[in-house]
Order: sequence, then C-alpha cells, then structure tokens
Amino acid sequence: MNRRSLCFVALLASFLTSSTAFAGVWFELLRAPCFTGDKDNMALGGRYRGAVDCFNEDFNGGGARTTLTIKAFQQWEYGSVFLYYDITGPFTPASAFKQSANLKGGFFGGITVAVSPKSIAEKVLERKFDWGPLRDVSLKYEMEHVSKFGMLHYYGLQWDLAVPGMDFVTATTVIRDDWGLRGVDLQVGLAWQKSFSLGTQDFLFLGFFQTGLFGEGEGVGAMAGSRGNRFFLAQPELLWDFGKLVHFTPGKIYLGGEYQIAYNRYLIQGKIENVLQGMIRWNI
Repeated sequence: MNRRSLCFVALLASFLTSSTAFAGVWFELLRAPCFTGDKDNMALGGRYRGAVDCFNEDFNGGGARTTLTIKAFQQWEYGSVFLYYDITGPFTPASAFKQSANLKGGFFGGITVAVSPKSIAEKVLERKFDWGPLRDVSLKYEMEHVSKFGMLHYYGLQWDLAVPGMDFVTATTVIRDDWGLRGVDLQVGLAWQKSFSLGTQDFLFLGFFQTGLFGEGEGVGAMAGSRGNRFFLAQPELLWDFGKLVHFTPGKIYLGGEYQIAYNRYLIQGKIENVLQGMIRWNI
C-alpha cells in the first residue's frame, strides 16, 4: 500500500456529501527532511530506528524525500470521478544519473469512479431518501498505478456518514485485487475532516486510515516467492489557512504537516514506516 493511497478518499468524501456539483484541481508538496535519522542506526528494510521524520531507504528513494501530489475531481449528478498522482523526487534533474528510477520521478496514483444508487433512485422516483446517520452509499471502482509494479484494482462500497460536528466522515469497504498475488483481500478504511477556528485563524484536521484484514496470499509470476500480508496505514494532517492570514483568498493556501505511520508497508512483512512531513497545499 503506497503513500497517501486514500488521502484522496478524505477529499473525495467531502465532495460526495454535497448535492452541489464541484470540480477542482489542487497540488500538495510534502517534504520529509530526515533530520532525526542516523545511518549508523538502521534496521532491516532501511528503517531509521527512533527517527520521526524519515522514510525507509528502499526502492522508492532515500530517508529524506520530496513528494508532489496532483489531484483533480469532477462530480456529476450520480457520482464522481477522481484522479491523483504522487511524484517522488519531482525536482530531481534528468542529469542525476546516479539516482534510482523512482527517486527521479517515480509515481504512484489512481483513478476512481464512484456511482451513487441512492441519487439514481431519487431521480427516477422523484423523491428524497432520509437514511438518518447514513448520508449515502456509493459503488466504487479504482485502478491504482505504481511505477515499480503496474496496475491493481479495488472494487467495493463507500459509506458517507452524518456525524455531528464533523465536516465529513466516510468509511470504505473494498476488495483489493493485486495482479502479482494469488488471492484478494478485504480492505477497510475511514476518512474524516474537521474544520475549526482559533481566534481569527482557520484550521483543518483531516486524515484517514486503511487496513488490509487478511493479506492476498502467495506471489505469482514476477512476484513468485513473495507474499501479500496484512497492513495498516494512517495519515492524519493538521493544516492552517495561511492564505487567510496574509489576506489572500481564504481556503486556497494551507501550511501544515502530515504524520504517517505504516505497518507492513507495501504489504511486506515487518516493514514499518514512521514519518512526519511538512506540507503545502494549493487549491486552484
């Protein structure tokens, strides 16, 4: 399970809970400086023991890492389309031959199509349905792209919940189907967002977690000899509306941080990641 796979779920869910059509493009720039990492104190798998701002040194790059995320969303009357891509090392020049392929612009991302049977039924029957704490249920399909491995698929449901005091809370239950592993897995997640103010300043607390409950079994083909394990990934964020502070358009420029904790990263047994990243978000 690669980075921020479903940070996009948080944003997607916020739009799906609205009956008003929305379209948008936004960018996120994240930096893990790896100040607390010590190359003389590393565990197997490239993990910096005790560090809080370092990625693992692995096929995706080094402990210090910059990631540029590009996202786009289009809502329609009966659902939505969303795409996002993370680019690792987006500013590494092509002349840097000694860098790994992923560090020189490796990517991870996906395209999601969601369809709301509730919205379709309301249109056909010309009436609104009130499901109490359940705002909506959408059918979801995602094709996910990873530069080192290719494409995998997710099929399932997205559950939009009405939680007092929250901008949104959304749960997902999907089947993960990875071409390189013999089986499939049930993947469960939760995403949330809470906007709040301190004095005159506005903030967002948002994030998600995802967990694969069973693992996908033995590897096949080029993945033979490996195994898809259970995993856990969480990425809470705290963002400050910096644009409002400098009298720019509110809700456009955010500064903050994202904390990522992962267990069995990339479905690899025992691979742990613990990373605090600085973050800039620009809503175009």
